[in-house]
Amino acid sequence: MRPDGRNRQPKFSQIFFGPPPWPDITRFPEQDMYVLRDQFEALRAIQERAKFGEGIKIAVLDGNFDPDNPSLAGQKIDPVDGPDHTLHGTAVTSIILGKKSGIAPNASGIQIPVFREDAAGNLQGCSQLTLAQAIHAACAENAQIINISGANLSNTGHPTDELRDAVERCAENNIQIVAAVGNDGLSTDTVPASLSSVLAIGAHDIEGQPATFNNTGPRLIRKMLLGPGVDIRVQAEGGTAKISGSSFAAPMVSGLCALVRQSCPDIQQAELEALFSNSCVPCQLSHSGDDKPTAFRRLDLVLLHENLRPIWAEQVALQKNVLERIDLMSEIDTSVDAIAPEATSVEPAGLPEVIVPAAECTDVAPAQTQQPAAEFNASPAAPRTHAQIRDSAPENFVHAQPNTVRPQHAGSNIMADKKVFAIGTIGYDFTNETNRDYFQQAMHSLGEQHPHLKPMIPENEIAMARFLTFRDADGSTPFLDSATALEWTLKIDGIPIYVIRPQNQFAVQQFGRMIEFLINQTGLNLSKVATPETKTADLMAEQCDQDQKPSEDKIDRVSIAGNIVGETRLYNGHTVAVVSPILRGMFSWTPHELAKAVLKPSAKQEEIDRLRNFLERIYYELRNRGAEPQHRAMNFAATNAHVAGEIFQDAFNKKLELNAMNVQRSPVSRPGTDCWDIICEFFNPFKRDEEARMIYRYTVDVTGLMPVTFGPLRSWRAY
Repeated sequence: MRPDGRNRQPKFSQIFFGPPPWPDITRFPEQDMYVLRDQFEALRAIQERAKFGEGIKIAVLDGNFDPDNPSLAGQKIDPVDGPDHTLHGTAVTSIILGKKSGIAPNASGIQIPVFREDAAGNLQGCSQLTLAQAIHAACAENAQIINISGANLSNTGHPTDELRDAVERCAENNIQIVAAVGNDGLSTDTVPASLSSVLAIGAHDIEGQPATFNNTGPRLIRKMLLGPGVDIRVQAEGGTAKISGSSFAAPMVSGLCALVRQSCPDIQQAELEALFSNSCVPCQLSHSGDDKPTAFRRLDLVLLHENLRPIWAEQVALQKNVLERIDLMSEIDTSVDAIAPEATSVEPAGLPEVIVPAAECTDVAPAQTQQPAAEFNASPAAPRTHAQIRDSAPENFVHAQPNTVRPQHAGSNIMADKKVFAIGTIGYDFTNETNRDYFQQAMHSLGEQHPHLKPMIPENEIAMARFLTFRDADGSTPFLDSATALEWTLKIDGIPIYVIRPQNQFAVQQFGRMIEFLINQTGLNLSKVATPETKTADLMAEQCDQDQKPSEDKIDRVSIAGNIVGETRLYNGHTVAVVSPILRGMFSWTPHELAKAVLKPSAKQEEIDRLRNFLERIYYELRNRGAEPQHRAMNFAATNAHVAGEIFQDAFNKKLELNAMNVQRSPVSRPGTDCWDIICEFFNPFKRDEEARMIYRYTVDVTGLMPVTFGPLRSWRAY
């Protein structure tokens, strides 16, 4: 306490974080780092108890690191080839895993590059989509802690669906994400830091006061924890550098999470988050003169150590109890003669064959987003700017020129071999105002030459289809290649989820098929739309009638199979993945045609209506993006007319209704395949308490780009 009775604000001091032997600080000042003075002993006690993080795997989603950096050379970090190392990535990694400077130097690391530096040394951010894919890659590598020293400004605090799903996957699998709040100094939320189950980390200075550059949105202010993040000294460019930012407070907390996870192996993600939240003390603004507590909370390692001690004591007691039981069992005669004197000897079964799974390789595709500079003072090298990490929210890029997708060929490739089998409707996007102006002018000019084609509105699907399929007197289609100037999209409930970009030798047929899908979605006859003499106004009127009375020619859904090759930004500013499709996976269907394929030719309208209701329920209840293996299997099952027809016909004859449709990993698969079981459960609505449920089960192999079924359809009764 100070003489006036107020709490003394702790100071920073120098300490080595790594395991002993520790060098003399006065002899090696270039290797020190900063922590609050009263935190020394608590940090060291936690480190020693946790064996400096031994056995814990930490994923660092950042720029690539310098493997020749003295603090990182020889550490247990998966090597990464491809993008050049960044000062930011090296600094963040060394704070977590550095030999003498790391919080958890004995832990193992996974480096997944999502950021890169341009020629001027400015750090380039990534999109939420790329970040989500990196999180999935970290989960696949069995990471227990994920550090994200980056932030995406968001007016709402809501992420994209892909990022939300990735964060939820981590929470479900007991993986802790630690994310920086960002360094813009704005009262705005950022993602992923503001998301539930993510530890949001800001920076405090040498006085323990909140750094002025922290973002403080309404969601962040309620959950943000502060860690040392001002004038942190690290080794860089052959010398040392003082760096500041929430980006460097986050890895300190990630290292602490690894220590807690190692010393408390049974702790769950929610418990870990609560432990850190309960190990904070309120910051006091001493410069205001009254030291009033603020909403900011600083992580206190002394309090963290005190909160950990009861957990450790419980573990010791449990271990002691187990050892006593083992000692007791050792006193019991368990020999064969004691149990069954006349029993014959039994030969033990052979040991099972150990199967080592092959590591998967994925790719990174960061967006090219210019970043403002933040402080990074290096010595003895000349001072240089270092970019703060931010990936601006989509609303900040409305109508902006989309950036070129440039996947980085790294050892952990997030994008490579990401297969998709999705169901939706076809649309198109102009991507920017310049492109839209091109279509506006070209279509207007065509309409002036051929008045019966008016009105030629670029946003109208019929007008666009007539423009693309227009034939001259000689039979040529001069505007067909304009289809490549559009970004064709796959939508779910009107929301674009993918851009469909044909890139192989069948691109012409693929563009033609998407134009056909676009026309068939209107319910109009393809030949009528392509007939030059037909008036566009009449077709639009007919489409309005089709909306009132469904046509047998109007397709309900299309399916797209392919693989993700990058990402792009649409006209509305949203970033979506780009899919390179395969022709054999591009299908469309109408209720009438599907009924003819599934049911008998003599099927009554009642049967057709029930089949349509059956499919509609599947499409709407099981909506997904078709990027995960189980989702690809489910979507393929919903489009497989042969199997669906067999199930529906049997269920219809038994007067059954669909109760649930689930997907489970198949317990038995062919070697080298990825197989999932589709389980359909039906019930009799008139005899719910008297008749057992009917279960149908079959297997889908999603190893290739185009899923396939194999094995027979199984069915049985179950209560």
